[in-house]
Amino acid sequence: MQVPFPKPPAISGSAYLEDPESARKALTGRPVICIGTFDGVHRGQQAILARGLAIARANNCQLLVVTFHPHPKTIVGPHLAPLLLTESAEKIALLHSYGADLVLQLRFDKQLASMSAGDFLGEILLKRLEVASIVIGHDFGFGKGREGTPEFLQKWGYLNGRQVDIVPPVTDMLLNHRISSSLIRDSIANGHFEQAIRLLGHPYPVSGEVVPGAARGRHLGYPTWNLDLSGCKLPPPVGIYAGWAGRRTPHPAMAYYGSNPTFGGEASRFEAHLFDIDEPEAARPERVETVWLTAYVRPEVRFDNADALKKQLEEDERVVRDMMSTQRGKNPQT
Repeated sequence: MQVPFPKPPAISGSAYLEDPESARKALTGRPVICIGTFDGVHRGQQAILARGLAIARANNCQLLVVTFHPHPKTIVGPHLAPLLLTESAEKIALLHSYGADLVLQLRFDKQLASMSAGDFLGEILLKRLEVASIVIGHDFGFGKGREGTPEFLQKWGYLNGRQVDIVPPVTDMLLNHRISSSLIRDSIANGHFEQAIRLLGHPYPVSGEVVPGAARGRHLGYPTWNLDLSGCKLPPPVGIYAGWAGRRTPHPAMAYYGSNPTFGGEASRFEAHLFDIDEPEAARPERVETVWLTAYVRPEVRFDNADALKKQLEEDERVVRDMMSTQRGKNPQT
């Protein structure tokens, strides 16, 4: 499989709004609004954003994406809440990269969960945001009891003189299956990382607080950032990856997720080694950092000693650099 290596979006500086009043002040007119949870911002969700952007540009409007945090299921069905494909900052950066002029991230709590679909549309979208057009996916439901079906929204739009577009599902041609966040979660959980990347249409982001490591990588000539992954994020399959590292300016990198069996094994950890850092400041991480995983290189292996591991890391670097130089810019959907 050919894999893409486009430079991912910077996360630092990806601003969002937290309440409708702030969003209204930031808007220059009546917006086109895309609504959804957008976990993963996968190819199916990208079709919603593309449709909203086309309507916005055709009518000289801004595109406002309305999304939610935390994931609604953590409130309405905690036992059903999934591990996330994208944490908040990752999702917001991706939404901007796919055309959002503004992102309104509403806090999803019991009060919002109890709001009827009619009140959500009338009070928030119509009265406060002065929406011109609304775009949602075919399976999006909102309001108390998910009464806000696409059919409900289309009827509301007709009665209130607002354009409503319902975007049909996007099918992955290789799987002959509708793309969804749950399908991508299953792909990652079952070790089918290349498939997950194809369904996402972009690298898989992994973020975490930078924590001290054992400095083994530095002694081997491969200093790393060590990230403490949050419990709400779906971790990648164990192994070595190619990708990009950095919230401010992503740099080419190779990454590892696993338990360091060569050194006796320990709790799973995530590490990233950045390539070609000429200035020390560029290698200095923020308190929380992000690594974008673009391709799976190999599984985790236990080596007899540190020298054997170093030799393999040198080969991994050669493979990753070769992949990045030859596959850069390829289409993940092929």
